[in-house]
Order: sequence, then C-alpha cells, then structure tokens
Amino acid sequence: MPRTSASRDRRARSTRFFVTWWAILTVLYWLLVFKTEPAELVAGVICGAISATAAELVRRHGSVRLALPDWGFMRAIAALPRLTVRDTALLARVVWRVVVRGEEVRGRFLVRPFAGARAKSPEAAGRRAMAKLVGSVSPNTLVVGFSSEKDLVLMHQLVATDEPPPSDPWEPGW
Repeated sequence: MPRTSASRDRRARSTRFFVTWWAILTVLYWLLVFKTEPAELVAGVICGAISATAAELVRRHGSVRLALPDWGFMRAIAALPRLTVRDTALLARVVWRVVVRGEEVRGRFLVRPFAGARAKSPEAAGRRAMAKLVGSVSPNTLVVGFSSEKDLVLMHQLVATDEPPPSDPWEPGW
C-alpha cells in the first residue's frame, strides 16, 4: 500500500519531534550529572531516548491541549522568589517550634474560586496547568486540584496562615 503525502509528513514531524527532544534531554542529563565518563555519556543517550519516546507517545496520544490565554501569569512568576523566601522563613520558624518547643502544627485545606476550572478549552487547560505550577512552587502551599463541577480550586497549606494564598496567576492578588 503506497504511503500518502500526509502520512509521510506525519512521520517526518514525529521524527523531528523525537530527535529534537532526544537531543535536548540527553544534553540535560549530561548537564545534571556533570560527568564525562563513557558510562555516563551512554546512560545520557539511553535516558534521552527513553524520555523522548515517552514525550512522543504523550504528544501523539494525548488528549489534553494546552494554550495560555495571555501573558498575565508573568506577574505571578515575578512574585515567586518573594513568596518562596517568605514561606521558607515561615516553615523554618514552624520547624523550630515543633522541634524545640514540641508544639503541634496543623495544616489546612482551602477551597477558593477559580474562573474556568470546569471549562474544556485549551486555554482553560493551560490556565489550570499554570495555576497548579505557580501555586505549588512556594513551600507552604500546594494546589491539589480543580473541581470539574464548580469553578473552584482545592489547595493545601502545610501551615495555616491568616491570608489565603492566591490561587489564580491572572488575578490581582499576585
């Protein structure tokens, strides 16, 4: 059966995707281990190939499409160093209280509004992915998930604070 032009294009795209990710992930492995022994170089090539295969399978069979609606999340990205330092200091004080004083500290779950939590568009999926990434970087807060029935996000704080953490990178709270 002769191959059509569309199948050749699809195969070429797939090959380019694989080779690009294989090269990037191999070099990343080498940079992370920072060794030049032959065994490490070969391990990097193998790990890069395995990872690139997984990336190609996800790309080919993945049903989730992501698209960021705009660059409004950059305000949240810029705030991450400040929030990370603040939360690290908070957790250091809490560890001191627990270890030295023997105090009990409790975390909490929070449910906050999140516009587009149940939307199915690629922009909404991108918005949720960015909110989960940005909302989980600082060490005191973790974005657990989004409600598929209501426009809500579930978050967990290791140490409850008076001020709820921002949940949406596009909201003014960042």
